[in-house]
Amino acid sequence: MEKIKIRKVILDVDTGSDDAIAIMCAVKAESIQLEAICTVWGNLTVDKTTLNTLGLCEALGVDIPVYAGCHRPMVKDRSPYRDLDNAYEPLIVDGKELKIHYDRLEGIPEPTRKAGSRHAVRFYYDYLTEATEPVTIIATGPLTNLGFLFRLAPHLAEKVEQLIIMGGGVHITNSSRAGEANIWHDPEALQIILDTGIHPLLVPLDATHAAALNLDDCQKLESLGTFAAEFTAKLARQRIEYESARFGEYHSFSAIHDALAVCASIDESVLEDVQELACRVGLSGSVDGDLLIDRREVPEEKVNVSIALSANKEKFVAMLCELFAN
Repeated sequence: MEKIKIRKVILDVDTGSDDAIAIMCAVKAESIQLEAICTVWGNLTVDKTTLNTLGLCEALGVDIPVYAGCHRPMVKDRSPYRDLDNAYEPLIVDGKELKIHYDRLEGIPEPTRKAGSRHAVRFYYDYLTEATEPVTIIATGPLTNLGFLFRLAPHLAEKVEQLIIMGGGVHITNSSRAGEANIWHDPEALQIILDTGIHPLLVPLDATHAAALNLDDCQKLESLGTFAAEFTAKLARQRIEYESARFGEYHSFSAIHDALAVCASIDESVLEDVQELACRVGLSGSVDGDLLIDRREVPEEKVNVSIALSANKEKFVAMLCELFAN
């Protein structure tokens, strides 16, 4: 029997619905030794993402260190022309406001423990400074924590075995005509990461939308009868309800973006059409948060990212079912 390779992993999350499913994937995976979970602003304020993360760990019965991180982007909110507080239009259906990410994850306990006393950026600095073997970091929210870390200590990049980022979009975006939310919210952070020489694996919207879950997938998960499977189905249904109301009944599916990034760390073959590309990040104007891929025959800069342009939906669902079966 082939021995499973165990990798040490730190998650960087803005928990939220799909982050919650990603955390459960990491907790349940035999190949992942989850060292810590760092929280950041993004889907919700950092105090809410931290409470959701702590509550989920309690529901799962795991005592994983949680460190609260940054509450705003590195610099983007300093410019009124890059305003993040754009008008939010509530979606009301039958008197109920529908959301992709509610402030609190429903169905998990109030946490009895608190986040660690260190700021997430300080935790990263201490952990990587002391590390004697490389670690994988999986980031599924804005990259602010890592941007500050590598601005402070770019030499610590050599301690990162792999950085997997759920973020970006090549042919699909969401926060703007050019930008996907995680990158658009703090584009400087990704550029700082790229400048360290880290070669990240990007799991963009192109891949996550290719592996979106539908109501049949929710039923399949519910039939497993475990907390993780049923909670995943519940969160997926919540997302599908919102997207169907927002985009039309034909849109009876939802991409579980962050869970795909964790599954890629377990078995990268769940991703398809992975391309090695030269990329920078747009930092202003109409390309703010855009992945600026150099498509010239001879790129000006060397290849510095791997980007998955698709994913295997059937394999992704099978992985979720296997992880959550027990």
